Order: sequence, then C-alpha cells, then structure tokens
Amino acid sequence: MRRKKNERGAAAVEFAIILPVLLVILFSLIDFGRYFYVRISLSSASFEVADAVSRGTFIPGADQKIPVAQLLPFIEAVSPGIAGFAQIDNLAQLSIDPPLSCPNTSNVTEVTLRTEFNAISPVFEFFTNESYFSEAIASTSMRCLR
Repeated sequence: MRRKKNERGAAAVEFAIILPVLLVILFSLIDFGRYFYVRISLSSASFEVADAVSRGTFIPGADQKIPVAQLLPFIEAVSPGIAGFAQIDNLAQLSIDPPLSCPNTSNVTEVTLRTEFNAISPVFEFFTNESYFSEAIASTSMRCLR
C-alpha cells in the first residue's frame, strides 16, 4: 500500500501526542503501587511492634512510654528502609508515636507509624490537598497479654 506524500510522519505525530498520556498513566500506576506497598509494610511493622510490646518485650516501667530507639530494630526487621522507599530520599524519616509499656492502666497498647509519601506522578498532586496521599499512616491497638 502506498502512502500519499501528505501523510508522511503522521505516525510520529500521533505517537508524540499519545506518549505523555501513556507516561502519566504508567507513573501513576507505579505511584499507587508504591503507596499501598508502603501502607501494607507500615501496617505489618506496627503490628509487630504492638505484639512485642503487648507480650512484655519492653519493660521500662508501668505506664511509661517505650523509647523509640528500642522499637527501631523491630520495624527494620519487618520493613527495612520503608521510609526511604516512600520518600525517594536517603534521609527519610519515619515518625513513631511511642506506645505505653505493658502492663498499663488501660491494658491496651497502641502503636502508630507514619512517613511522608513523595509521588513521582503529577496525578498525585490532585489528591495531596487532602492528607490521605501526602503521608502513609498505620496504627495498631493490641490488648496487653501480661
């Protein structure tokens, strides 16, 4: 089939028009996957820390907050480098609300982990006005077993 002279390069122009849309869709899929991976990893880490606290692994004293430095090995064992993965940064921070040691007066321990989430897709900018996609948060409550 012969092409007319005025149709030469039409495929290249069509590709140039479609390529940015395809790249936005691709990077959005990658971002959504990263976000939910971070959420699941934080959830697993908060569960493991709450489980360790509820079993009495950390005993600083009744109704005292457990130092964050003692919790970090549990978090790194379950989800190593998760804050760096979420923020695409080597100096990423993971904030931890220190739980009460068990036993305590409420007989419940609650662990909350949060990290900022930096997206690579421009689509996430539409959702970051709300705090849902700007940070990943996981919280676990567990009854004290001791």
